[in-house]
Amino acid sequence: MARTPQGPSDISLRDFMEAIGSAEETHGAVSTAAAGGGLGSSLLLMVAALPQTRSDSVADRTKLIEAMTALGAVREQLIETIETETAVKLFTARNMPQASATQRSERQAAIQLALRASADVPLEVMRLCARGLELAATVAAHSGAPASADVQLGVTLLQAGFDG
Repeated sequence: MARTPQGPSDISLRDFMEAIGSAEETHGAVSTAAAGGGLGSSLLLMVAALPQTRSDSVADRTKLIEAMTALGAVREQLIETIETETAVKLFTARNMPQASATQRSERQAAIQLALRASADVPLEVMRLCARGLELAATVAAHSGAPASADVQLGVTLLQAGFDG
């Protein structure tokens, strides 16, 4: 019996990481890149929420709040890209019935749609990670110096997500 692929919202982080390392699962480089970008965004959100800012000014806090709002949106969209990973759609399309000409035609159309989407998802992950990197500059400029290592790690994860 064929196993139904699961999305990351259906499994634990441990299971997701194990699935990425398995040749039998559908999670691949795009999901990994999006997860890395999402983790980087989360770290930057944490830094932006810290009570200490660069100069403890209202201007710093305002910029950090604006960055938090935008980073939250970036993170949510990266999670959505993982959950819509096209390998799952392609797997499903390839397993559609093909007994009749109509079924073969529907299967072929579903495969073509999944293949077209497979180019869109990586580009979306890159766009979102690039936006996260732009926001990282704001967080770095307005957050307290003690959080600089967290900012650096967030930037590294977003860069890896972009490059992935």
